[in-house]
Amino acid sequence: MRRKSRVWRCLPALGFMALSACAGPSPPRAVSPPQAATVAPRSFASVSEARAMLAEIADRRRWDAAILRGAASHPDASVRAAAAFAAGRIADERGGDFARGLLADRSPEVRAAAAFACRILEEPAATSELILLLADPDPSVAAAAADAVGALGRGDGEDALIGAIPKAPAPEPRAAMLQALWRFADPASAAAAAAYAADPDGRVRAAALYALSRKPVESSLPVLTAALSDADPSTAAGAARALGILAKAESAQPLAAALDTGRAPVETGALNSLEAVLEKNPGVTLPAESRARVLALAGDANPNLAIPALVLLRQFLASDREALTRLWSIATTGQGRRRQVALLSAVAALRERARGALDPAAESPDAPLRAAAAESLFYLPNAGAAPYRARLAADPNPLVRISVLASLRSAESVADNRALVDAAFSDPDAGVRAAAIEALSLLNDAAVLPQFLSAVQKASTDSAPDVPIAAIVAAEKVRSVPEARAVVEAAYRLPKTLVQRLARRSLITFFRADPAAYQAPEYRVDRSTSDYATLLDRANKPWRADVETVRGTFSVRLRGDLAPLTVMNLVELAGQKFFDGVAIHRVVPGFVVQDGDPTGTGNGGPGYEIRDENNPAPYGTGTVGMALSGPDTGGSQWFVTQAPEPHLNGLYTVFGEVVAGQDVVQRIEQWDRIVRVTVSEAP
Repeated sequence: MRRKSRVWRCLPALGFMALSACAGPSPPRAVSPPQAATVAPRSFASVSEARAMLAEIADRRRWDAAILRGAASHPDASVRAAAAFAAGRIADERGGDFARGLLADRSPEVRAAAAFACRILEEPAATSELILLLADPDPSVAAAAADAVGALGRGDGEDALIGAIPKAPAPEPRAAMLQALWRFADPASAAAAAAYAADPDGRVRAAALYALSRKPVESSLPVLTAALSDADPSTAAGAARALGILAKAESAQPLAAALDTGRAPVETGALNSLEAVLEKNPGVTLPAESRARVLALAGDANPNLAIPALVLLRQFLASDREALTRLWSIATTGQGRRRQVALLSAVAALRERARGALDPAAESPDAPLRAAAAESLFYLPNAGAAPYRARLAADPNPLVRISVLASLRSAESVADNRALVDAAFSDPDAGVRAAAIEALSLLNDAAVLPQFLSAVQKASTDSAPDVPIAAIVAAEKVRSVPEARAVVEAAYRLPKTLVQRLARRSLITFFRADPAAYQAPEYRVDRSTSDYATLLDRANKPWRADVETVRGTFSVRLRGDLAPLTVMNLVELAGQKFFDGVAIHRVVPGFVVQDGDPTGTGNGGPGYEIRDENNPAPYGTGTVGMALSGPDTGGSQWFVTQAPEPHLNGLYTVFGEVVAGQDVVQRIEQWDRIVRVTVSEAP
C-alpha cells in the first residue's frame, strides 16, 4: 500500500534531528466557491438517526447541506457537536463557514467542537472569532480555541495568545495557550513561554517548556538547560531534545550529566542530543566517565537507551578503542535491531573500513539486516557503494530495494545512480516505484516530470496508491512549472477516490485551481444509514484489545466514542487474526511503536483505506493512533506513543489508550513480533 512507516516521513536512519525540520510554511489557502442555494434542514426521528446520518456523510465525504443544517439546529448539543466534527472531516470548501457559525453556540461542547473543526479545516478566517473564545468562561472552550489559534498560525493569533495567557482564569486554558505558542517559534513566543517555565502548576510548566522545546530558539538555551532537571521526566526529555536541535557546544556537559539521572526518558533524549552536538561540533569531546556511561547504555536491556547509545558510539570510534570493539562486535555478531543500528554506526564512522561488517550483512538471510546494509551505503563514496547497490537493488524483498533508494539522499547521489533509480520505475512493487519518485524528486529538476507522469498513468491498475501520492508530493515541489500540474491532473483522473481527492486538494491548494472545476468525489460504501446506527451502537461498547508480543502483553481501551469507524475496523481485523504474527516494523526510541503492516515495508495494509476521524483527544503517553501517509490513508497500521507528543494532536486519529502494560510498550524493539491481538468487551 503506502509508505506509512513514518509518522514523520523525513526521520533519518540515525538520530532524530530531522523531526524538527519536517515542518514547513503552510501552503496557500484555497478560496471558497460561492455558497449553494439555501436548502431546508433535515429533520431526524431520533438522536441516534441524526448521529448515524452524520457518520454516513462524513464517511462518504459528502457535503449534505440538509443533514448538516438540521444537525446544527438540533436541540441535543451532542448532535450539534457531531455536526461540527462531520463538517471538519468532510473537508469541503463550505465547511469553514459552517464551523464558524457554530462557534457562538450556547453549548460549550459545541463551541469546542467547532473550534476543532476550524483547526482541521485550516480555516484562517476563523482566527478573529477564535480569539474571542480565548476568554470563554468554559475552560475547555478556551483551550480548544487556543489550540486552533496556534494551528492556524496567523500573527494576530500569536499576539492574542500572548495577551490572553496571564488573564486565563484556570490552568487548563493557560496551559493550552502556552502549548500553542510552539508553532510560532520566535522571540516573542519564547519570552512569553519562558515566564512560566518555573510555574508551580505542573500542567502550565510542562506546556511552557514544550513551547520552548518543540522548535527552540537560541535565546531559550539557559531555560532549556535548567529544564533538564524538571520533576516531570517527559518535560525534561523534551528539553534535552531541544538542546540537540540547537546543537551548541556548551550543551555537551549538561547533556552528559543527564545520562546519570536514572530517568530513562531524559537519558534517551540526552543520548540523541549528544550525537547531534558532537556531530556539529567536532572539537567537543566527552570526559572518559561519560563515554563509559554511553558504552554501558549501549548494552542496556531497555532499547530506548541501547539504540540511541549505539548511534552515539560512532562519535567515539576514532579515539576510544573500547567503544570500537563493542560496536564492531554488535555490528558483526549481534542480533535484531541492535545489530542493524550498530552496523549503521560502524559504516558512518569507519566508511569503507567497515566492509568486514557490511559484507556479511549484505549477504544475510535476514531481510531487515540487508535493508540496514543498503541504508548504510549513504555513508560510502559512490564508487564504493555502487557494487552493493547494484546487488541489493535486485533483492527479492521490497524492503531492501526501498532501502537502496532511501540511501540516495542528495541530488548528487541520485545523479550518480540515475540508471538504478530509473530501473526502479519498472519494479513490480508500488512502494519501490514510489521510493524512486521520491529519490528523483531530489534533483528538483522539471525534466523528470514526464517520468512522473508516465509512472502515474501506469499506476492506474495498482491497488495501492503509493505511486500517485508520491508523484503529487513531488510535483508540488516544482509547481511553478506547467508540467507539474499535468502530473497532478493525471492523478486526479485515476479511478481511485482517495487519489482523486488528494490530487484535487493539491490542485486547489498548491496550483491555485478553481475548486468548482474539480469535483470532489465521494467514497462508495456498502453501509446504509441503519448500518451506521448499528455500527455506532457497537462501537460504544467497552472494547478492549490485548496485544500479546514477544516482550509481554499490553492492553488498550478502544475509544469508540472518539472514532467509532476506526475502532470497529480494528475489531474486525483482529477478529480475522490480521495482526497475529506480524512484525513490528517501526520503533523510534522515546517516540512511537508502530505495527499493522504484514509486508514489513511500512507500505502494507488490508487492501483498503478508511477515513480519518480526527478528534481533539491529546497524544499523551500510551495513546493509540492511526498511521497515515496523507488524509484518509489509514487502514491497518497503528502506533502507540512512548511519551506525550502534542504536535500530533488533531493530525492522526486517536482511537485508544494503553491501560495496562505501558512498560511492555517501552521494551519493544523494532522487528519484534506480535503473537496475537485479542479484542473483547471489557468487564
